[in-house]
Amino acid sequence: MRLGLLPKAGRVVSIALLLIGAAYAGQNAVKSYLREVAPKAAYSVDPSDGLAAVNAFTAELTKNPQFIISSRDADAARVSLVSRPLNASLLSLYGLRAASTGQSGLASALMASADAASRRDPFSQLWMIEQKSGADDVKGAVSHYNALLSVHPAMHATLLPVLVSAAVYPEVRSSIRPYLNPDVRWTASFLDLASQRVEVDQYLDLVGPLASRLRGDGYSVSNARIIHRMLQSGLNSDAWKLFSRVAPDVDVAAFRAFAPGGANLDPKWQSLSWVLSQSDDISASVSGDGAIDVTVAPTARGLIASRDVAVISSSTYVLGHRSMYEPGSPRASLRWSVYCAAQKGPQLIVDRFVPAAANTKLVQLSVGVPKNCNLVRVELSALGSEGQLSSMVKITDLTLAKTN
Repeated sequence: MRLGLLPKAGRVVSIALLLIGAAYAGQNAVKSYLREVAPKAAYSVDPSDGLAAVNAFTAELTKNPQFIISSRDADAARVSLVSRPLNASLLSLYGLRAASTGQSGLASALMASADAASRRDPFSQLWMIEQKSGADDVKGAVSHYNALLSVHPAMHATLLPVLVSAAVYPEVRSSIRPYLNPDVRWTASFLDLASQRVEVDQYLDLVGPLASRLRGDGYSVSNARIIHRMLQSGLNSDAWKLFSRVAPDVDVAAFRAFAPGGANLDPKWQSLSWVLSQSDDISASVSGDGAIDVTVAPTARGLIASRDVAVISSSTYVLGHRSMYEPGSPRASLRWSVYCAAQKGPQLIVDRFVPAAANTKLVQLSVGVPKNCNLVRVELSALGSEGQLSSMVKITDLTLAKTN
């Protein structure tokens, strides 16, 4: 059974040439200036110079991704291996040559030797991924992915999507799980992509047993994204359980409270927290009592604040607030908009202006949450008054409460 652990481009020989050729030459430290600036000349002078041979071969790969070393080059590689028997790069290049001439047994032996000599060589690691995948050795294939991704970050863009797509299989998820910790360089990038593409239940299965490891800043984007997706799917209980495990220092009840304050102002939770405008035309800040202090420049138009909030579908909520202007301040036009934050895009539910005469009065708007809507986006926007003075207003008593 193939579990999707191989890149789609085909055999690993072609993949290695296409992916690694242009980037690989600069990764080997060389002591000889000639090897560095003129590897072909260095190789011609001394074909047994293994470092020059590697640089010469990879220089060819830079120009021609389909390059395979010739029989003469293979002979030179064999000679150089006498003096450098543990040169993984030469072993793998010689292995590619053997594969191109149909010597599959020799190719496999050389690649295995290269892998044993060093797991830093990308050619042999790609080869081993193919071998392990072909044998349905999922753990082995993932271990070679780990070797590649840990040493060659330039390959993340190509290989991480392959690994993410394979996470549909439970065997792959269980094999990836041991690498999901802050000490492994590629896992934050992997989870960032997985939180976008993997089905919610599969992602939860992947990280659930070890969510307490994923508390660092490197995981904040993926944590916020997957919790947001879970809430969209109506998995409220599971979402807040995961939240409490990745953020044990945050009071979940305080975070879920509608009024702004404390944790629900932390930008790492993205739209699940309050997002406040900080522009020259419209600026908003939160005072200690959960109120929003707002300054709106004349004729300015735009968002004051917004937040995504978990709700119960097919229910009715009341959105409430007071707007209290400073003495002598002109009135801005305030507007509440509520959308269903659906996976297919926002769907407008409520769009209402606040009457200018409502200063200090409690304003309440009914919000009918439609069927299959589990998350709403609440937005408060403003249109500045005509004239030369800015509007200064405090938004207080913010509530979003279910009535049925």
